[in-house]
Amino acid sequence: MRTLRISLRVILAFAVLANLQGQDRNVAKNFFRQSPGDRIARFRQYSLGDQYKIFRYGMDKKEPPFMDLANPIAERGEEAVPFLLGQLNTHPDDLTTRDILLIFESMAQLKTYEVKSDALLMKTVTSRVSEMKDKEWRTTCSKSIQRILENR
Repeated sequence: MRTLRISLRVILAFAVLANLQGQDRNVAKNFFRQSPGDRIARFRQYSLGDQYKIFRYGMDKKEPPFMDLANPIAERGEEAVPFLLGQLNTHPDDLTTRDILLIFESMAQLKTYEVKSDALLMKTVTSRVSEMKDKEWRTTCSKSIQRILENR
């Protein structure tokens, strides 16, 4: 009986997780189904969490990738840093690292956050880039870190 309860809880947990992931995709799909004319203005109205979901969907599922969605997230500056570091620590895969690094590079360019002065952030990003499995992405992201460091 105890095993059955545990099994049911595990199944329920997976069902809830699958539903949440489906809802995440729906937020992004609905966003991209709407008129592209006011896309950035609409994007700015979303919560940081939803902006991130939409941004990742646009980077991973759309061709060409929607890189311009990095700027509105970057405009949030310091407010977005803990969330982005949390995503990096939770999902240390190559594509997450690449996409979050794009946001940090945008922050540096837009001067909304002094990225290169944040030792923890730079250590985390540098570590994630050095651990990247894809050599080409590692090279691209290393150049991105260099641009952050050289940004004046």
